[in-house]
Formats: sequence, structure tokens, C-alpha cells
Amino acid sequence: MLGKKDDTFFDEKTADDDASENLRKMIDTKGSSIKTNLAVGSKVTGTVTKIGPEYLFVDIGARNEAVIAAAEVKNKEGAAAVATGDKISAYIVSDTAGETVLSKSFTGKGRTVAVQELLDAMNNRVPVQGKVTGINKGGLNVKVLGHRAFCPVSQIDLKFTDDVNSYLGKTMDFVIARITEGGRNVVVSRIPLLEGDLEKTVDALAKAGEAHLVLKGKISRIADFGLFVDLGNCEGLVHISEVSWERAEKLAESFTVGQEVECIVRSVEKKSPLRNSKISLSIKQTVDNPWKTVASKFAVGQSVAGTVTRLMPFGAFVELVPGVEGLIHVSEMSWVKRVKHPSDVVAAGQPVQVMILAIDETKRTISLSLKDMASDPWRDVEARFPVGAEVSGTAVRRAKFGYFIDLAEGVTALLPLGNIAADKKGAITEGAVLNVRIESVDTAARRISLSMGMKESRQETAEVKEYMNKQPMAPPKQTPKSTEFGAALLEALKKKNS
Repeated sequence: MLGKKDDTFFDEKTADDDASENLRKMIDTKGSSIKTNLAVGSKVTGTVTKIGPEYLFVDIGARNEAVIAAAEVKNKEGAAAVATGDKISAYIVSDTAGETVLSKSFTGKGRTVAVQELLDAMNNRVPVQGKVTGINKGGLNVKVLGHRAFCPVSQIDLKFTDDVNSYLGKTMDFVIARITEGGRNVVVSRIPLLEGDLEKTVDALAKAGEAHLVLKGKISRIADFGLFVDLGNCEGLVHISEVSWERAEKLAESFTVGQEVECIVRSVEKKSPLRNSKISLSIKQTVDNPWKTVASKFAVGQSVAGTVTRLMPFGAFVELVPGVEGLIHVSEMSWVKRVKHPSDVVAAGQPVQVMILAIDETKRTISLSLKDMASDPWRDVEARFPVGAEVSGTAVRRAKFGYFIDLAEGVTALLPLGNIAADKKGAITEGAVLNVRIESVDTAARRISLSMGMKESRQETAEVKEYMNKQPMAPPKQTPKSTEFGAALLEALKKKNS
């Protein structure tokens, strides 16, 4: 006989039994995952399940769905900023009678809350809504949940704040930092809320820099050394050297606060606290470097048009195309005069035609010449001023060794003191027009030597010499003393030879 334990009748399973078992397991699993430790002030993340005209229903993993006011998740245009199935994070502000109410921040719904509620919000780090009502020394007065609070200027924004009046009348979320004197002294801050996603933002900017992505931002401040650009949650700096491929000066004349600009991230230096991180930006690198096409546009010996941009003691800089400048050294400015300063020849903003002397793409320098565009006055100087020719010139200045004489525009010669006749030396003054003679010409060294009045002097000397040479030579006059000496010497020689 079979015992009850051997009876398999009660062990027989049907399809309905399997369905019931699966449903039971699902209920057990669901029940084990239900959150029961939800406390007012805790931050939760859930999925939007339904969007109503006034409230959104959110599944936060509790027995009941939570609700949040639709007004809290609307964009600037008034439309819902989320859709069914989206994730949303908020704080539990109420959990009573089976209803869980969420909020981005604690508003108090227009009533003055008890001090204990302020303490709960501070301890649970629940954001509270506050309205800036006035400016105080070192900060702003804020009305929070019916209580007067104070927000230091350093705690109002992550970015530099130079105009606190711009916050007047604004309603924003704050974190209560300190409560003393039974609630009469409340200090609030926006920094913890703003820093919540700052690390993600900073990391995203670093990745954008690596990918060379072009970002948009608005100029928040203009300084002599660069532009501060608001990128949303943080601020970056475009150094003046990164503003443009052209030379940038007086940024306030070219840019305005609030102007939208495109830039790329050059580097990100994370610091602690994170809001002190340094973000380096560049505007000029959003466009191609004009030096990449210099070799195809310009060549040595080419004549090009440009505009003088600035003057330095050693020369003038000329912009050939936007972002590409060349230098005209003072020695390359004129054939006809000695240039002491570029302002003697050109002025800033003046259009000029120049010749390219040299291009160095590595150093990004171009040497230019202004004088090579004009004819070199020394090119045919030997034909114009042959040796021996009598010419006229103007005395321009005196030196220790002689006078400099301008023979023609761009041609200056030297009249040495030793080449001036004695009767002419006192007649020379600066500015006087003189008749001079070409003594020598050295085109390579650009030197001409002159003489003045020496032709007549030399001719007189030659005539005197010629006259003296034509005169008969008189025999030397002998004196008795010399005859006796000669005779004695002759007699002595004879004796020696014998």
C-alpha cells in the first residue's frame, strides 16, 4: 500500500498553477524593491509616467507614484521640458497619507514656515526658494520661506559678479548654510547647487577641447588682457593673444559685454574648489591660420599692397592680409634720406606698396622694403658723376674729417678737409651751394670723394715745378777751403795707390 508521502496526485501541476506561481514571484520581487526609507528632504530620481495639466506623475520606486508640479519642469516658453519616460530628479517635500510630493526646491507655498522647517531644510540640504529683495554691505537680502536671509556676494554665483544689482527682484534656489539666533540670522548660498553638476561640465569642456569642438558663449567681462566668456555653468578666458590672428588691441572697441562669440577650449586646469578651475579659450582658432597659405600667396621679390598697422623705433609693421604682417626696417624705407624714425616716411593706417625681401614661415616673419619700389639713385652714379667732372652740390653737414655734400637726391658725397684749398676753407657753410670736383667713385660702397679748389692749386704747383726744371743748372761755387781739401784728398789717394 502506498503511503501518503508516495501519493503524487497532489503534486500534479496545471497551467493555472504556473501562472499563479509567476504572479506571486513578481509580487514578491516588486515588494522587495519598493523603497520604504523615503524621508522628507531626500533626493530621489524617478521616471515620468504621466503628464497632466497641473502635475506630473513620477515612479520613484515607492508603493505610490509621486507627483511634482508641472510648473517646475517647464522651459522658458512655458512648455513641459520633459516627456513621458524621461528621468527626473527632485526632493521629497511631503510624504503623508500615501501621497508623496516632489519639488525641485522647497517653496513654502507663500507662507512663513516654522524655524524647525528651516532647520530641516538646512540639515537635509533641501534647496529653498528665495527672492532677492535688496542689496546689503557685502551681499544681498533674500526672503526665504517668509524669513529674511543674507547671501554673501561670493556665494551668489560661480562666476565673477561685478553688478549685484542685476540680481534684484529675481527668484532663485538657495541652500541654507547657517541659522543662528533662533532663526533671526539666516545665511544662504547658491554655490552648492551650482557646483552640483560643475564637475561634469568641466570634464565635458575638456573633452570638447580634445575634439576641437566649436562652442558658443557670451562675453561677460572685458579686460586689457583678454575676454571672459560665459559658457553657461562656468566662465573661461580668451587671452588677448588668442582673440584674433591679427594683432588685437583695445578689446573694448571691438567687443561688447553680452556679445555672442564662438570659441574652442584650449586647456582645462581643474582646481579645488572646483569653481576655481581655469578654462583657457581661443576665438582665433575657430578659423584657419592665415599663415598656412602664405607660401602660396607670397614670394620673395613680389610687389604687394599693404596697410601700415603700427610704428616702432626700428621700423613699420604692414598688414598684407588679415592675420599676416611684415616689417619694413628703417634701413629699407628710403634711398634718398637717412630715416631716423618710421614716422618720417609713413603713418599708421597708410596704404603702401612694398617689395618682399624674405619670408620665414617657421618664425612667421616677412621682411619688406619700401625703397626697392623706387629707382636706386646709385644705379648709374658713375655715368652721372664721372671722375674728374666739375659739379655743384649743397653742403648738408660738417664732420670732423670734412663736409657731406648732396650732389643729387639720394646721392651724398664727402669733401675731406685735406681736399679743400686753403683759400676756400673759410667760405663753406651748411646749405651753401659749392662747385666741387669728383675725385673717386665707389659704387659698391656708395662713396664719392670730392675736392674743392685743389685743381687750381695743383696746376700752379705743376707750373712752378715745370719752370724750375727748365732753368740751366749753375756749377757749384767752390771755395778755397773746399779746393785745398780736394787737392789734399787727391794727393792722399795717389800715395795710397803707389
